[in-house]
Amino acid sequence: MMKTIFNNNIGLFISICFALFLSILYVPFASAEAIEHLQKNASNTYERMIQAKQSAETLAKDAAFAEKKVASIKQKLSAAEEEAEIARIKAEKARTLLEQATNQWKQATEALASEWGKTERK
Repeated sequence: MMKTIFNNNIGLFISICFALFLSILYVPFASAEAIEHLQKNASNTYERMIQAKQSAETLAKDAAFAEKKVASIKQKLSAAEEEAEIARIKAEKARTLLEQATNQWKQATEALASEWGKTERK
C-alpha cells in the first residue's frame, strides 16, 4: 500500500517536472510579435478597465444624487399630504359650522315670520 502511494507521488512529481520543463523550454521560442500582441492586448484591456471604473464611479454618484432627490421629493410629498389633510379637516369643520349657521338662520327666520304673522292678525 505504501509502495503504491509512493509510486503515485513519484509519477505525479515526474509529470509536473516534465510539464515545467516543456513550459520553460517554450518561453525562449515565443516570438517577439506574440509578446508585443499580448502587451497591446493588456494595455487595451487596462484602458477599458479604467474607463469602466470611471463610468461606474460616475453612475454611482448619479444614483446617489437621484436617491437624495427621491428622498427630498418624498419628504415634500409627505408634508403636502399633511397640509392637505389639515385643510380637509378645516373644510369639514367649516362645512359643519355653515350647516349650523344655516339651521340657526332658518330657525330665526321662522321665528320672525311667526311673530310677523301674529302681528298681522291683530
